[in-house]
Amino acid sequence: MTPDDYRSQDGVGLAQLIARGEASAPEVAEAAISLLETLNPRLNAVVRTRLGPARTEAAQALPHGPLAGVPFLLKDVNLFSRDLPTRFASRFFADAPPGGEESTMVRRWREAGLLILGQTNTPEFAGDFITEPTAHGPTRNPWNDGVTVGGSSGGAGAAVAAGLVPLAHGTDLGGSIRIPAACCGVFGFKPSVGLNPLGPRWEEIAGGLDADHVLTRTVRDSAASLDATAGPEAGTRLGGRPPPGGFLSGLVAPLPRLRIGVTVEDPSGRRAGSAQVAAVERTARLLSGLSHRLEPYAYPPEAVPGPWFDALWTTDILHLVRERAAQLGREPREDELEGLTWAALRHAQGLSAADYLDARLAMVRAAQALGRSMERFDIVLTPTLAEDPPALGTLNFEANGHDLEGWNARGYGFAPFSTPANLAGQPSASCPVMIGAQGIPLAVQITGRPGADLLVLQLARELEEATEWARTYAGLWKRLI
Repeated sequence: MTPDDYRSQDGVGLAQLIARGEASAPEVAEAAISLLETLNPRLNAVVRTRLGPARTEAAQALPHGPLAGVPFLLKDVNLFSRDLPTRFASRFFADAPPGGEESTMVRRWREAGLLILGQTNTPEFAGDFITEPTAHGPTRNPWNDGVTVGGSSGGAGAAVAAGLVPLAHGTDLGGSIRIPAACCGVFGFKPSVGLNPLGPRWEEIAGGLDADHVLTRTVRDSAASLDATAGPEAGTRLGGRPPPGGFLSGLVAPLPRLRIGVTVEDPSGRRAGSAQVAAVERTARLLSGLSHRLEPYAYPPEAVPGPWFDALWTTDILHLVRERAAQLGREPREDELEGLTWAALRHAQGLSAADYLDARLAMVRAAQALGRSMERFDIVLTPTLAEDPPALGTLNFEANGHDLEGWNARGYGFAPFSTPANLAGQPSASCPVMIGAQGIPLAVQITGRPGADLLVLQLARELEEATEWARTYAGLWKRLI
């Protein structure tokens, strides 16, 4: 199998070739490793590898399943594996070893037959709209290496877009799957909160904002991964359940006529850029032609993340840094954490227990308001981003005032449409739909009610077919790094 043969297939397609004996898992693994070794020095998408063990696993008997034998990458945050250290892209964690019990999702991916090749780049503690950590340097966008891949799952987005792997782990507490998916022209789905388990280390992350899943080139790969990982684990109070028959098989079920709310204005009332508006308008015409009913939608004012929002994610960083300091027996040096992290720590240290409870209650009020705003709709259609991916070095903390207020203003000016789904625990997907005038993909976001994960995936699959994105993308390989 040549590298081009390999990356012409999605994950389900590769597994089918292996199951039919038309390719072997070792051949597939070698094609992926060849691409990784050739392209990653330019992309800087993968920061750590386990190629020897992956080769050994590829040569062993595989389970039966839609992703068996498919190469895969973990992200360097949230989840833990038995033989790769999770270091949060932080110099303070530079020597942290693998340790502790393997995360449930990682174990389930292994049991599904995915071959973990390594870990992808991320901003420090997955805390930024971009992927330019001091610890590893910036990840480059395969479409244009001078613009951002987004964050925080930017390494995953670049790796999938360039064809290193068909799917890769991502995390999303404010858009960190969907933002890089939009920047890199791949599919990014954030499940309903709790559908994928985060244990045993965590029950929830960032006060319940976060949902981990994957970035993929096709909708069916996302559905297949969800079939492998979704469902509660022992001892949790949380956890949704897959639909009868599963997500992958459910993609082919007839999709009913949907009522879809449409807006190109973010929760604060700002209108997206002209290219993003054009992508939504084109998508709305396609959906109308598919017999769906489209009507105007407006976000409720509660969907604007207030100052309380920072309490939910900065306290997690404080916990991680304190835990690491206890392990090392010392506090971090100034140069071991980035400026944004120090600002997050100062913010979290200034909070009281009452402040944190107020933030949780504000999130509840936002979720309730978002739920009421969608009572008439099955889906809400928006841009994924408010503007084209900007140049490297322009969205970071240092370029925007060295304070949380300035950094927040610039970041949410770039990507204001994703966070509401995190506040309400909704399933939400970024779908690439066209190539913009700058040669960068343009994406739209579709969001459903909590628990309507299959419906969002079904509509994403319908859009995928209507836009012929897979065919368009396949014809653009030579334009990529």
